[in-house]
Amino acid sequence: MISSLISSTLRVCRPTVRVLANRSNRSSKVLSSVWRQRLATATPTTNRCFSSSNLSDILARELQEERENDSMPDELVELTEVISKDWTIVDDEESGTVKLFRKEGPEKVAVVFHCQDTLDEVGIEDGEEEHSPEVRFTLTMTKAGKTIVLNCVSVDASAAVEGVGISNEDIELIHDTGKIDEKLYQGPQYDELPEDLQEAFYDYVREECGITSDVAAFISMFADFKEQREYIRWLKQVQLIL
Repeated sequence: MISSLISSTLRVCRPTVRVLANRSNRSSKVLSSVWRQRLATATPTTNRCFSSSNLSDILARELQEERENDSMPDELVELTEVISKDWTIVDDEESGTVKLFRKEGPEKVAVVFHCQDTLDEVGIEDGEEEHSPEVRFTLTMTKAGKTIVLNCVSVDASAAVEGVGISNEDIELIHDTGKIDEKLYQGPQYDELPEDLQEAFYDYVREECGITSDVAAFISMFADFKEQREYIRWLKQVQLIL
């Protein structure tokens, strides 16, 4: 009787043992698969060092090539001399921002632009002359504590107006942000204004604020030159980090 009971117990236990063994084998296979995947995707230290070295070599090559074209074009040199007679040029070397301040006049007139605040360029066909980029800039005229803020774009050596706002904020804050406080009325939809009013603003920008064709051309050309110079500075900074 006892031997029969033991035999029956063993028959019940054996399948359980086989099930546990099968589970253990499957778990082992799963873990083995996970480790193989980790080993396959892991980047060895030697590969990382090679990748860093390769990046440094490419950066050095790019920096050398760009340095060959980092001198200011003769046309821009001459234009800068002309602009400097009536405007003080402040080129912030720690950022992409450039400011112009008119030297004379009863009103305080200033221009602020960023070298990367350009409009999307249309593809140039073979044989076509390459033009300077169209650059957005902020024009401010302050009088009696009030500032008129004109959002403009330099297009083909002329200034196109896109919007006009009024503010009594600190002028430095407007120059730093390039716009008036968002809580303020931003001005009307400019392209919906009467055409003669738009033309009057265009004349005002050119005649009263002094944004001549030379100034508009300078904004486009200097933004292009500064963007190139900032790119070179960026390459140097990346090299120092690596």
